[in-house]
Amino acid sequence: MYLLHIIFLRFLARHLPYITGMGRPLRYMPEPHTLFEVTSRTMQGRFLLRPSRQLNELILGIIGRAMRKYPVRLYLFVVLSNHMHLIVSAPNTKTLADFMCYIKGNIAKEAGRLHRWREKFWGRRYAAIAILDDDSLMARVNYLLANGCKEGLVARPGDWPGVHCVDALTKGRPLVGRWVDRTLQYEAGRDEGKDLNKFSTLYEVPLSTLPCFEGWSTKEQRSKWQLLVGEIEAETRRRLEQEQVTALGPRRIMALDPHDHPAQPNHTPQPFCHAVEKSAVKFFRKAYDLFVDAYRQAQDLLTRGDPRSLSMFPDDCYLPPLALSLSPTAFSSA
Repeated sequence: MYLLHIIFLRFLARHLPYITGMGRPLRYMPEPHTLFEVTSRTMQGRFLLRPSRQLNELILGIIGRAMRKYPVRLYLFVVLSNHMHLIVSAPNTKTLADFMCYIKGNIAKEAGRLHRWREKFWGRRYAAIAILDDDSLMARVNYLLANGCKEGLVARPGDWPGVHCVDALTKGRPLVGRWVDRTLQYEAGRDEGKDLNKFSTLYEVPLSTLPCFEGWSTKEQRSKWQLLVGEIEAETRRRLEQEQVTALGPRRIMALDPHDHPAQPNHTPQPFCHAVEKSAVKFFRKAYDLFVDAYRQAQDLLTRGDPRSLSMFPDDCYLPPLALSLSPTAFSSA
């Protein structure tokens, strides 16, 4: 009983901040350019990302500009009416966080401007779940491509009226958007600022080749994407016929009130990582636990004023604010 009590106390010490909302799980990347499925949802699931030609163009422009600023690799992405999915990799956690911060911040500004939404835009920070093997990767690829179809919104992935990568993958169509420099527009004044072309830059969103497709020709990749999309379309037709319903359709999707939200939001548990083998999940969790232990030990030394703490934080982690404000000389002068 005593041993179980000790184990329980150690569990609480490590996980209670996350359970109670007092803290957040640490961002962890086992190695550079680990693939992540990234998801971010709007506040209360509201349809603030409802597709429109103007918003689609602005979102693509924001993502394209973000990819010029940060060295990330974007493989697939889709933006639904109240959330977005991306499969992406980055050299480290900070680059991924900066990339997502830039995207989410600017989308919130532009979509909030269009829909006259002045409150908090995103529900919470983005979820980034590591993808550890090719089978899990293809499962997440199918899930992402089926967004819009699996909810009965559209009959085909290509029918989604919002931002989607499906045509770029299957047909090679470029993804091009518009970035509007709002600072220059504001400085130009009310009359001059009406012509957005004067303050706009077009950006293309390049998609990287999935690691499991490396060495494939462009034709082979497109054939594979067309096959995957065809399977999704066939499954969607079968399900709609079985349920004797029709898809909502692009026109009705674009007519939704952006301030509205689903009557029954879908809240599913977030997996720790995506992997087929249980041994891979256990290995990843163990590595994460060691990462957290090292971080907590260094943080404890930091709060005690020990100068060794700055060199003891694990690689590729976010340093706490106290560590960022101090240098090794700060301890000796304290």
